[in-house]
This record gives sequence, structure tokens and C-alpha cells, in this order.
Amino acid sequence: MKRMKRLFVFLVLSLGVISCSSDDENSLTKFEFVTEYTATVTVGGVVGTMERTFEIGEVYDGRDEGGETITLRIAEHTELNEDCPNSWCYQEFLDVPRASLELAD
Repeated sequence: MKRMKRLFVFLVLSLGVISCSSDDENSLTKFEFVTEYTATVTVGGVVGTMERTFEIGEVYDGRDEGGETITLRIAEHTELNEDCPNSWCYQEFLDVPRASLELAD
């Protein structure tokens, strides 16, 4: 009986460890622009949107999921961006063509 209890506890603990998801922030990689890239970015507030040119050499965290684009984090998430859409929401991520980026050193 003790052996079954131990086995049950071990099974429950194992399932708990397996079900824990890893933090997405750890899966971000640094990417550097190798060409100038211009995009319309939502900045929120009175301004709304603006043209933003990313210069050669700028480095951002991003996620490469193997498609034609790489998703970059261009702004950190704050309370201001909670419960969107509202007039103060801003853009946190931008999909950039793979040809404009390379892995940063």
C-alpha cells in the first residue's frame, strides 16, 4: 500500500513538472537589421500611427518561427497597453521580412 502511495505521489509530481510551460521570454533571440526597414507603427495616444525607419545595426529581441517574417518585440508591455483596444494602446510586436535581419552577435 505504501508503495502505491509513493507511486501516486511520484506520478502527480511528474505530471506537474511536465505540465509547466517554459517562459516565452527565454525563447527570444537577438536580431540585427542589415538593411533599412520602414513600417507604419501604432504609437497610440494623440499621434495614433507613424512611419518608423529601423536603421542598419539596430538590435531587437525576436522570435523566428521559420516563416517569411521574423516577429520582433519593438516595445515592452506595460499597464498602459492592458485591456486594448483603447486610444492609448501601442504596438509591441512587428513582423519584419527575413531578408532585413540577421542574428546578432
